[in-house]
Amino acid sequence: MSTSTVNNTPKEFSPKTFIIWLFIVASTMLFLAFCSAYFVHQGDGVRNNAWLKFDLPFEFWISAGIVIVSSIFMQMAYRAALRDDIYKVPSLLTVTLICGIAFCISQYYGWLNLMDRGLFFSNKEPAEISASFVYVISAAHFAHIIGGLVLLTVGIIRASRLQIHKKNMVFINICKTYWHFLGILWILLLLFLYFA
Repeated sequence: MSTSTVNNTPKEFSPKTFIIWLFIVASTMLFLAFCSAYFVHQGDGVRNNAWLKFDLPFEFWISAGIVIVSSIFMQMAYRAALRDDIYKVPSLLTVTLICGIAFCISQYYGWLNLMDRGLFFSNKEPAEISASFVYVISAAHFAHIIGGLVLLTVGIIRASRLQIHKKNMVFINICKTYWHFLGILWILLLLFLYFA
């Protein structure tokens, strides 16, 4: 009975899947700490009339659209692997990767937009610490995206070698989980920065 229980355990519940979930929890705590620090500094800044309000770069909103599109293609790749349509998986993962690169480019232009307005990571005026928070939060997310791009690249290589199929879903499940997390995280961070 114990043998059949082990054999019936879904492959998705592997140690690698558990590790990615631990990483997601740790990343969530990191960004919660950033948001908490933002609130504390904002409260102090507002009381001292030293908190600069500014519009977020339009490019950040474009990147939100890109991340939604990329998540759609990631889900399509996952479903293709689940249906054993293995020849579609590499191309769908490649489109997801291209969207991820487009996201990074959009973020870069968003930072240029801020700099064009005289808002830098390190500012002379105390009120401009609000811009510093935007840089820190977006750059930390950017670093996570780079990790996601590496994961996708490995996924494309594996899928091209026909190593991703309905009997071997662990890696693409990890890719899907992490990529959707990054997409949801960016949208939540963007809404936080907009409304906060």
